[in-house]
Amino acid sequence: MLIRVIFAPLRENFWHRLRPPAPIFIAIHERKSVLEKLLSVLTIVLPVLFALVLGWFSRRKRLLNDQAVEGIKSLVMSFMLPAVLLRAFYQTEFSGNLVLIAVCLFLCCLAGLGLGTLLTRVYKGGGKLLPFLTCGFEAGMMGYGLYAMLFPAAETHNFAMVDLGQVLFVFTVYSALLNRQKGVTGKQTLRAMVTSPVFIAIAVGVALSASGLGALLQNSAAGAPVDAVLSYIGLPTGVLMIFVVGYQLVWSKHGLKAALLTVAVRTALMAVLCAGTLLLLKLFLPVEPPLFWAVILMFTLPAPFVLPIFSNDEEQKGYVATTLSIGTLFSIALFALISVLK
Repeated sequence: MLIRVIFAPLRENFWHRLRPPAPIFIAIHERKSVLEKLLSVLTIVLPVLFALVLGWFSRRKRLLNDQAVEGIKSLVMSFMLPAVLLRAFYQTEFSGNLVLIAVCLFLCCLAGLGLGTLLTRVYKGGGKLLPFLTCGFEAGMMGYGLYAMLFPAAETHNFAMVDLGQVLFVFTVYSALLNRQKGVTGKQTLRAMVTSPVFIAIAVGVALSASGLGALLQNSAAGAPVDAVLSYIGLPTGVLMIFVVGYQLVWSKHGLKAALLTVAVRTALMAVLCAGTLLLLKLFLPVEPPLFWAVILMFTLPAPFVLPIFSNDEEQKGYVATTLSIGTLFSIALFALISVLK
């Protein structure tokens, strides 16, 4: 006992001298925190990059041909994405918020189209398809897949609400103007719109939500089985979307300068429109993180991937394809930044 009393202070002093000072513990904790954040970001970004590279690699090594990839796109756009959209919209409470968000995105797309039209008068390098590269978003083949990496499936309705306005724009104004260049009549354009599985899924989902039948379905005995079926069908949507995007990455040296300029102009325009949209929405409704990031993600997306088929000129088609490829890679880079900030 006496020995313990004598040597206890010496022992404590000895271990006190050996123990690292508090700042080292803090530094280790901060380093661990940074590592955890890095791992969480990589968990989100790496699957996207891997699927993108797989698509690019498949094209490079000719593991798939264009017909096979068109089949994958058709599968996604005919069944998988409509299942995701139907589930998202019928589970969304129909309100003035949905209308406000849709109107905002529709007007933003019109603004982009108008600016692109003005640019064609001062810059001839973009050609007649330049206005269509400064408006619209590739939400179908890219946006939903990226958003699914940020938030669980239960939050998909936030991105769907943001997508509604631009879908209406693409299926009406955008398609009508593009089809007119190929001699397609307004009647044919309207028929293509109302028979599109994506449009039908959105229309049915909104109708179920607005009528209250969606809520009744959710709370009924059939709610869980229906939700399980739609979830299962829509499950591969994200990876197949990004895979196809990677496969479609193509480059043309002839249109590289014009493509870089177009992406820069579109990025600047979308940054302004995104800020304006968020400020307007915050004036009228609560903007929770899932909706906030849905808006930002939408404005980072490239123009619709359907554009190259509307050009008969090979040089113009190369410019459009290169612009979309650069825009896609830039969008993935911004997605990585969003993952860090989120």
